[in-house]
Amino acid sequence: MNIEEKLRGALDVSAPPPTTTLDHVLKRGRRRVFAQRAGAMLGVVAVVAGIGIGATTLNHAAPDSTPADKPNGPATVEHSLSWPRVNTPAQQPYRTWQPATSAPPPAGRQVLQIPLCNSREPIEVFGLGTEELSAKSVDGLIDVVRRELPEMTISNAPGNSIRDAIEFDVTNSGGTGSISISAGRFAGTPQFHADDMLWATGDCEPARRLSSADGTVMQLHSVRPYEPFQSLKQVLEVFRKDGLFVRVELRNYGSPDVRPDPKQPGSWERFGAGRATLPLTEEQFARLGPAIAGVA
Repeated sequence: MNIEEKLRGALDVSAPPPTTTLDHVLKRGRRRVFAQRAGAMLGVVAVVAGIGIGATTLNHAAPDSTPADKPNGPATVEHSLSWPRVNTPAQQPYRTWQPATSAPPPAGRQVLQIPLCNSREPIEVFGLGTEELSAKSVDGLIDVVRRELPEMTISNAPGNSIRDAIEFDVTNSGGTGSISISAGRFAGTPQFHADDMLWATGDCEPARRLSSADGTVMQLHSVRPYEPFQSLKQVLEVFRKDGLFVRVELRNYGSPDVRPDPKQPGSWERFGAGRATLPLTEEQFARLGPAIAGVA
């Protein structure tokens, strides 16, 4: 065997195992720790991103939980209203609104799924209409409504008034509704009577309430349905410090929906279904509380 063959034979062996040094161990350890930390960070980022995406999806896909009084339908549009609800438990609904077959909503109008709750009679009852509204007060109230609701058309509703109350039409592109204002006198404090009348309209959720610095209490009730034609009504109450009580009633029908009653001369009868929604949002309606409270 010559030298060339010996050299080739010497080279034809397995390579020796790599030398492992402390430096190599540290480097590999640092790489492994970095990889683990990177994996963990990616996992955290993925979880956080998942929560964010999930929350965003839920916020866009699922609406807020519907309050017990809020109709499941087009009756109202929820706008920002800062008046807090009275801090007391809600009432338990006994069933959901269903219109009577004798006077159902017009064809094509959705039947609103509004929970119904029992009304509670106040302990102290004082008559509405016992406080006569002077011509000056009537003019002042109409001016207040027009000033607070410049986006609406406010007009008198001749012949569509009840005794000792004023009524006028409220119109926008959605049709004509109406507002009725009546007044009375109470003895005692505004707070007592606001509490006493908290459940008088059959609300399920506690009313929204705002108190002014002079002790006046304003109370906004929920939208309630009634016959005929699935009529809608919302009540705003003003209990002034001087004992004046003002009830403001918002309705989804107006003077175009009533006519003289041929069976009872001097009376009016309802024949039109009115608009599908109330003419004002809660935010718009609530504007009238402080304004009306200040009318002399």
